[in-house]
Amino acid sequence: MQHSSSGQNTAPRKQIRLNQLIGVWASTSRRSRMADQFATLMAISLPWSTTILGIFTALWLITLATVIDIPQFRKQLRRPSCWLPVALFCLAVAGMAWADAPLAARTHAVATMAKLLAIPLLIYQFERSENGIRIFLGFLASCTALLALSWLNWIDPRTVLPSERPIGVPIKNWITQGVEFVLCIFGAAGLAIVMWQKRRRYAALGFGALAFVFLLNMAFVASSRTSLVSLPILLLISTLRYIGWRRAIALNLTIAIVAVLTWFLAPNLRLRIDSIQQEYSLRDSRPTSVGLRLEYWSHARKFISNAPLIGYGTGSIKTLFEREAAGKTVTDEQIVANPHNQTLYFAIEWGAIGVILLYAMWITHFLMFTETRWISWLGVIVVSQNVFDSLFNSHLSDYVEGWIYVLGVGVAAGMVSKFRKPSPIVAS
Repeated sequence: MQHSSSGQNTAPRKQIRLNQLIGVWASTSRRSRMADQFATLMAISLPWSTTILGIFTALWLITLATVIDIPQFRKQLRRPSCWLPVALFCLAVAGMAWADAPLAARTHAVATMAKLLAIPLLIYQFERSENGIRIFLGFLASCTALLALSWLNWIDPRTVLPSERPIGVPIKNWITQGVEFVLCIFGAAGLAIVMWQKRRRYAALGFGALAFVFLLNMAFVASSRTSLVSLPILLLISTLRYIGWRRAIALNLTIAIVAVLTWFLAPNLRLRIDSIQQEYSLRDSRPTSVGLRLEYWSHARKFISNAPLIGYGTGSIKTLFEREAAGKTVTDEQIVANPHNQTLYFAIEWGAIGVILLYAMWITHFLMFTETRWISWLGVIVVSQNVFDSLFNSHLSDYVEGWIYVLGVGVAAGMVSKFRKPSPIVAS
């Protein structure tokens, strides 16, 4: 009898739980919050795992698809900031038709551009959401955990099991880590300014200290040369755009003094910068990073001159390098599917049409962030970093760096469109 009573009680409980789940899913507002949560989880997983990022991205797309107002979204696609990323993806799909490359290479190249389709979706989502700031805070928190692990690995290399990894780079590579840490430096510094203006002194000091620790890590632990070079350029862009010129000059002079002191105190920093000249001088005797880039760019210019208008088609870069290497003694490093320059990448595959669309998208996204708001300032940093770093890498086509651009621009643009009233990050 007791067993029967227990079974009778269990069935209603299961039914109640099922009804609760159905109720949660049936609520549009709750599904919208779920989409925001999945977007936050995407940002948190971005520095760590591409697989987990892919899972959260799929869940985000499924959830967001259930709350989109199709007529409103179609209207939004008329904006250049939304249709230009879509146009680049469509060009990649069309480019498969004239590419002389294996199907796998063409499919992979299209897949690298598919993430651009998320930009208009994110803009739509965060024009209507109050949770955009959580995306950036989630990314900052995740990178802070990576920062702690990087310092721990530098202090005691045994804290990261794979012994072949560079010290201080526990996940992925130092180029990707450098991109993430540079964004965190500017993001944390901007939050410090916002907190100071709100008279939340301890929070301001905390964010300022966090930005400084990220900077110290890049100087003493693991330095990406591209990121090191981009730091002063991004600083100049951000200060001239959002701070009066007198304060900008004073701030940059202070930072220049700190940089000089850091140069003398950080042997890792000097080693990374000095290696540029060393690799350039050794480029003819053995493969070096600098020498290989120069070789890629030289071949790329030759390829482009033979097909300047529409390029060779989607996924054709590696095939071109393989043909160029035919009959020659080369290493695997000299045959690549990526010329380590985003402009050359687009020019080889889609010619002048691709380059025009690429620069139109970059310029449009840059001009979206004209207000003196913290989130607008961060949007400028995201776009500027992607443009500058793409001189030496193909960051828009790369997985993690490309998703950083997509999430950063999409969420920031949506938030800026939602909040039009000026809210300065610094006093004028």
